[in-house]
Amino acid sequence: MAVTDLVLEGGGAKLPGLVGAVNALSSANYSFNRIAGTSAGAIVGALTAAGFPPERLIETILGKDFTDFEDLSPAFRLAPWLGKIQGLVFHKGMYLGSALYDFLDELLAAQGIRTWGDLRLHDANSALPPERQYRLVVIVSDVSRGRMLRLPWDYREALGVDPDSQSVAEAVCASAATPFFFRPRSLQADPHTAGGASVLAADGGLLSNFPVDIFDRRDSQPARWPTLGVMLSAKTTAEAEWRPNANTYQYALSLLSTMINAHDRRHIDEPSVTDRTIFVDTGAQSSTDFDLTMADKMELIGSGEAAAEEFLSAWDWQAWKERYDRR
Repeated sequence: MAVTDLVLEGGGAKLPGLVGAVNALSSANYSFNRIAGTSAGAIVGALTAAGFPPERLIETILGKDFTDFEDLSPAFRLAPWLGKIQGLVFHKGMYLGSALYDFLDELLAAQGIRTWGDLRLHDANSALPPERQYRLVVIVSDVSRGRMLRLPWDYREALGVDPDSQSVAEAVCASAATPFFFRPRSLQADPHTAGGASVLAADGGLLSNFPVDIFDRRDSQPARWPTLGVMLSAKTTAEAEWRPNANTYQYALSLLSTMINAHDRRHIDEPSVTDRTIFVDTGAQSSTDFDLTMADKMELIGSGEAAAEEFLSAWDWQAWKERYDRR
């Protein structure tokens, strides 16, 4: 069995594409030592790190109506449009995010995963210090202080709390809290460290939607295994993604897209990254269109599987090391 670390890009409702890629990698006898992800990548990464078999993950995703995640207060059941406006104006997001939390919390608990202490790794040969040895890392944007959090790595230094006591589901939901779509999450903090008893946390994609280098060694020793990435897009150039921005709404979407994508563009422009990344073509699927049919989900899963299989047919880690990693 081949060992790899895995980094999964965010992509909201395009999540089934990640599931397909993970399934193909597992079918090719790859095991995942550590997984990092943002937003949808954090969701799939958390369930995979928790030990969900890929076939069960596919079954779960196919059986779940994603529109359940568009949850509003019961008071607005007869006037959902008013609930969306109320959420956006007074709570910074249209939807509660409670349904996503309950979904993840139940699935993770069934695997024995509640806090980050349940995802501890014990690897004496790791280049990482013991306080960073976990099977999962998720990217979160701390909008209270304008900084990126790599959870659980940054709990103690940035928030002043014990990472092993904090909820995995809460951190994953924070990573997936798309601005204006889901309400931001409140993460516990020590006032002496963070300046308050909590920080407001939102979509990690605002600061790094594809943290592909998070597990790369910083010392002079060679890596023991590769880090592979999965992106929810075809291998395109920035010019091919030009938008007209004809109105205020399109302009707002472009601003959000720029924030999410610009930070990681420097990685994708590097051949050493593209040569270890699986690009899943998700077509015209929107990351915030949760009204997916069974056929839509199957198509995205199939695209993920096909992209991973094509990648693996040419992947040669030894050749990659000789070309890019000359330590």
